[in-house]
Amino acid sequence: MALGATRGRRPGMTMATDPQSTAMDQTTPTSTTADANTWLFVVVVAVAGALALMRAAAITLTAPLNGYVIVLGVLTIVAGRFCIKIPGRSATVSFSDIFVFTSLVLVGPAPATLTVAIDGLWVSVRQRDPRAHRTLFNVAEPALSTWAAGQVFFLVVSHVSTLTGTPDLMGRVAGTIAMAATYFLLNSVLTASAVAIESRQSVSEIWRQNAAYLAVNDYAAASLATLLVRNGSGIDLEVVSLVAPLLLLSYAAYKSAATRVEEAHQHVHEVEHLYSATIETLAIAVDAKDQVTHGHIRRVQRHTVMLADRLGMTDGTELKALRAASLLHDVGKLAVPDYVLNKPGRLTGSEFDRIKQHANTGASILTTVEFPYPVVPIVRHHHEQWSGRGYPDGLAGDAIPIGARILAVVDCFDALTSDRPYRRKMTDVQATAILLEQRGIMYDARVVDAFIELLPELRRGDMDVQQRFQEGASGVPPLPSPDRIAVADDDRVTTHALRRAGRSAAVDVARLIPQGECCVFVPAMSCEWLVPAYATPAIGEVLAREPVRIGEGLSGWVAATRHTIVNSHADLDLGDAAQRLGLTSCTSTPVFALGDLAAVFTVYARRPLSAAESSTIGRLGQELGLNVARAREASVDLSERAAAVSVA
Repeated sequence: MALGATRGRRPGMTMATDPQSTAMDQTTPTSTTADANTWLFVVVVAVAGALALMRAAAITLTAPLNGYVIVLGVLTIVAGRFCIKIPGRSATVSFSDIFVFTSLVLVGPAPATLTVAIDGLWVSVRQRDPRAHRTLFNVAEPALSTWAAGQVFFLVVSHVSTLTGTPDLMGRVAGTIAMAATYFLLNSVLTASAVAIESRQSVSEIWRQNAAYLAVNDYAAASLATLLVRNGSGIDLEVVSLVAPLLLLSYAAYKSAATRVEEAHQHVHEVEHLYSATIETLAIAVDAKDQVTHGHIRRVQRHTVMLADRLGMTDGTELKALRAASLLHDVGKLAVPDYVLNKPGRLTGSEFDRIKQHANTGASILTTVEFPYPVVPIVRHHHEQWSGRGYPDGLAGDAIPIGARILAVVDCFDALTSDRPYRRKMTDVQATAILLEQRGIMYDARVVDAFIELLPELRRGDMDVQQRFQEGASGVPPLPSPDRIAVADDDRVTTHALRRAGRSAAVDVARLIPQGECCVFVPAMSCEWLVPAYATPAIGEVLAREPVRIGEGLSGWVAATRHTIVNSHADLDLGDAAQRLGLTSCTSTPVFALGDLAAVFTVYARRPLSAAESSTIGRLGQELGLNVARAREASVDLSERAAAVSVA
C-alpha cells in the first residue's frame, strides 16, 4: 500500500494514489509539509509499524535462511510493478498480494513483514516524493497490516484445528478468511483515514469508494496463496502449473478491458470539461449584461460549494447541480431590458415584475438543455423565501430545494459586498447584519448560521485566490502614475478638442446644476485607463491623482459597456473625496465620434438629476462627440494638403 504515490507503487490496497482521480490530490501538489493532525496519525501508525518490524527483524535474523524468503520477496517486489488501476477508483490490483500471502502462510509473518516494508520504502524513493510523512506511512502501514494478518492466520488455524480435530482443511480455510479480512480492514481503514485527514474529506466516503474491490482482491489473493502452499511445507508446483496460465490470461484480459474503460472515463472527463466551459461562458455573458465581473460568478460558485459541504451535502448529483446552478441562476436576465436591470433608482411595479420573470425564464431556457442533474429547480426557486413570500411559486420552508436555499444566501451576500455601477459595496459586517435580519424570514436560518460561521474561511479562500492571481500576474507592470499614462499621438487632436469643448460644457453644467462638477475622460493609449482631458478644478486634482481603469468605477463601467448611467453614486469615481466635496450623485454618458468611443462625459452633483437634466447631459455628450469629429476631419484635411504640397 502506498499513500499518495503514483504509478510504480506497491499495488493491491492502494487508496488515494492516482494523480488523476484521488482524494489526496485535493491537497497542494507541491506541498512538502503536512498539518499537525496528519503527522499525529502517521506517527501513531509508524510506532505500531516499528514495533512489528522490530519483532519481525528479530525473528528473521535468528532463524535459518530459507530460500523461499528470497524468492517470494523478489516476486513480491517485481509483481508490484505490474499493477492495474481499477477504472474510476483510486485502488489497484495485481499479483503481488498473492506472493505476500504465500510468504505469510509458508515462512511466517516475519519475512513477509520485512518484504512489504522494503517495498514501501522503495516505492517512495522511486517516486522522489519529498513528503516525509507519506514515506513513513508507506513503510509502516503495510508492515503493520501484514504482521497482524499473519498472526491472526496462525492463531485461527491453531484454534480451529484443535476444536474440529481436522488440522489441515478447516483450520486453513478459516485461517485464510481471517487473514484476508484482517489485512483488508487494517490496510483499507488506515489508508482511508490517512487520506481523509490529509485531504480533509470523509473517511467513510473514501473507504466506500474502494472497499468492495479491495475485499475481493484480498480474499482471492489469500485463497490462491493457500492453494499454492502444500500442507505448509512448500509450494505445490502442480498447482502453480495450473494456476499460472489462468492468472496471466486474466491479467491480460483485465488489463485490456481496464485500459478501454479508462479511455472512456477520460473521454467523459473531457466532455464534462467542455460542458463546464460552455456553461461558464454563458454565465459570463449573463454577468456582463448584469454589469458584474467574472470574479463574482466564481466566488458565488466557490462559496456555494463550500457552504453545501459545511451543511453535509454529499450527494454527487446534487453537488454537480449546485455547481452549474451557481453559474447559471441568472440566465433569465438575458430577457430583461438593460435599463431595468441596471436602473440606479427604485424600480416601478411593472419593472419589478419584469425582473421577477427572470427566474421562470431561466428555468425555461435551461429545461431545453436536459441536464443530467437537477439544475432547473435550483434556478427556478433561488428567489423563493423561507416565509413563502418569494417568487415565482411562493414555496415556503423545506419545500424550497436545499440547493436554492444555499444559493440564495450566498448570492445575496456577494451582491451586497460587490461594487455595482449604481452603488458602492457594503462591508461584510453590514451584509451579515442584513442576513441576520432576514434569518428565518427570507432565508433558511440553518443556512444563514452555517454561512456566517463559514465566512472567515470563505474570505481566507478569496484572499488565497487573489494572491494566486497576483503571483500569476507577477510579470505585469505596476499601476502607472497619471503622468506616465500616455495618449496615442493620433488622438492628441481628440484630446485637444475635448479639452476646449469640455470647458464650454462645464459652463453649461454650472448653469444647469449649481455646484455641479464635471469631467471629460479620454481613453489612454493602452486602452486600459481613462485620464481627464478636462475636469473642473474641484475634482481635477482627485481624478488626476487616481486614474480610472476601464471597467471599474462608474466612468470605467460606462467606457466598457457604452451605456449611460444616471444618478449613480459619486463615490464610485471619487472615493472618499465625494463626501468631502458634498457630491452624492453621478451621471455618466459615453461620447462617440465617427462611430468610435472618443471619451466619457461624467457630471457629479449634490442631488439626483431630473429627467430633463439627464437629457441635457446626454445632449452635451453628443456635442462633445461632434466637436471631436470636426477636429479629426480638419486634421485629416490638413494632412492631405501637406502631403499634396510635398509631392508638388
